[in-house]
Amino acid sequence: MKIFPYLIVILVIVCTACSSESVDGLNKALKEAGQNRSEFESVIAHYGNEPQKEAAAEFLISNMMDKYSVQGNFLDHYYALQDSLQSLEHIGHEDMRVFYDSIYQSHKWKQLRRVPDLEHVSGEYLIRHIDAAFKAWESPWAKHLSFDEFCEYLLPYRVGNESLEPWMHDYHRKYSPWIDTLQTDCIDSVYAAISRKIEGHRYFTPDFVPDCRPSSLHGIRIGACRMYSALSIYLFRSLGIPIVCEFTPNWSNHAMGHEWTSIYVGGKSYPIQLGEKAMLGRHVKEFVFRAPKIYRTLYSSRYGLINDEEDVPSLFKDKRTVDVTAEYLPTATVDLQQAFPKRNRQKYAYLCVFDLMNWKPVAYGKRKNKGYRFENMGLNAVYLPVYYEKGVYSSAYYPLKVDDKGEVTVLKPDTTSLRKVVLRRKFMDDNPILWADAMNGGYFVFGKDLDFRDSDTLMVTPLSEYAFQERTLNGTYRCMKYVPPIHTKGNIAEIELYDAEGNRVEGRVMGNYAPGWLDSMLTMSRAFDGDVLSFTSASPEQTDAWLGLDFGRMVDLNRLVYLPRTDDNFIREGELYELFYWDNGWVSLGQRTGSRKLQYLEYDNVPDNALLLLRNFTKGKEERIFTYEHGKQVWW
Repeated sequence: MKIFPYLIVILVIVCTACSSESVDGLNKALKEAGQNRSEFESVIAHYGNEPQKEAAAEFLISNMMDKYSVQGNFLDHYYALQDSLQSLEHIGHEDMRVFYDSIYQSHKWKQLRRVPDLEHVSGEYLIRHIDAAFKAWESPWAKHLSFDEFCEYLLPYRVGNESLEPWMHDYHRKYSPWIDTLQTDCIDSVYAAISRKIEGHRYFTPDFVPDCRPSSLHGIRIGACRMYSALSIYLFRSLGIPIVCEFTPNWSNHAMGHEWTSIYVGGKSYPIQLGEKAMLGRHVKEFVFRAPKIYRTLYSSRYGLINDEEDVPSLFKDKRTVDVTAEYLPTATVDLQQAFPKRNRQKYAYLCVFDLMNWKPVAYGKRKNKGYRFENMGLNAVYLPVYYEKGVYSSAYYPLKVDDKGEVTVLKPDTTSLRKVVLRRKFMDDNPILWADAMNGGYFVFGKDLDFRDSDTLMVTPLSEYAFQERTLNGTYRCMKYVPPIHTKGNIAEIELYDAEGNRVEGRVMGNYAPGWLDSMLTMSRAFDGDVLSFTSASPEQTDAWLGLDFGRMVDLNRLVYLPRTDDNFIREGELYELFYWDNGWVSLGQRTGSRKLQYLEYDNVPDNALLLLRNFTKGKEERIFTYEHGKQVWW
């Protein structure tokens, strides 16, 4: 009678695993393994007297069907160069960018091959990894995990398509000394101790580059978000800290998507990204970018968003993906009951957000009555409902604006009600606002001698627009200097001076900017080079920073023109623009040429309640949809 309860416990544990990973799944994986099958059978046999570890082994093997490594001679060469470069302590991240630019060329990566895990993972490797993962489960930050949570947040032996290495042991040996004295501390203290030692600069790695092997991530100082996510997973799991990868397929108000990790402790998820300075759980929340959807990527193939046979986009087919948007964001349910034609019988429709030039799917909705329901949608976004069939998206309805309260407005243009709009930019202005606001409190000094003993001061006034600023002068001076507010980077893109005849005044650059590793004279000269995308930069710790011009003679100054650091998306002189509104496709409202004097464009024939897009046909690629509300562009 004493044995019977013990057997029940074992059966509960084993059956829990079996309910998640069916016997059919395991048999299918073993069959696919071919000649490598004996390696996996040896692992299962090895744990014959340890039911939980046996279940863990079956979990890994059953879900190994789509897992693989990428291998090739060039990849080995790349790793050797990367490790050599990262071993140089004093190399700057800009120099590392040069290396990556030279190595990330598509033709160099064409000879790589896929090696399925089922065909080459050894039993010895799995046993060593499983034992290490169970040891990690004993940590104070993982003891609360259920077996299913352990399988997803600690147990997996790989992250993506990286070359396999015994990273659980290697990372624990390297990083456990960092937290040896913190075993009883809260997870935020542990994260702070680790994150302050990891340097991070972003570099967007092309999609054709395989995931980085674990050992080459130890010294990473620049890389894609995916690299830092992988580093986080290897590092924290080796220390017994549950962690999982999450992503948004595309920001709702910016181009591209993003990937990060979340530490899972005490039943809560805390978004992080090593290499940044945000506190535990603040990653994503501190972005100006907004996520329409947040998905979690797990190891097993028992989840997925759409699990039937209908032709659906690849994002929604992935059986490792779960929707966790509601865990992080206030959301709304978007019900469209009358928006779709009755003749359409597709089971699913999709919501897209705008990227740079195209609409990208981020969510799906199930058919309900005559329409579709889209659940847990992020707020403050514009979505375009679409159908999908055989790889082609087609517009299904007008764009939908979901405000910060979850109220939905259909952006159906009213072509019977036309109005005038004044446009000053073609792209969102979040960064230009920050850069321009950082000039408030700065000032210009115009001196009659190089010591500025006899001088006049002109304060920088709060900027109403984030383009060229013009101020009238009326004096004779020998020199000029700009003094930024203290504890800022002193960024400014351009400074121009004009005499009474309208001629631009030149001079010798002078000052004391200390921009870190850059040459100080080079960075100061950027304020006078005519390039609006180059900018000066001083150290925020420098409290006496200034830069200026020595004219070499007394000059009657008439005008000062200056430009805060900018992204070059404001209206520019001589450049060709075209305004569009959406009505089942982009409809042109005509072309205009920009004027520096006006720094804006006017259109008199814009339909009310329209979604708008301004394109620059002269140069640039950053363009953003907007509505026109209360006399201003509102970016989405």
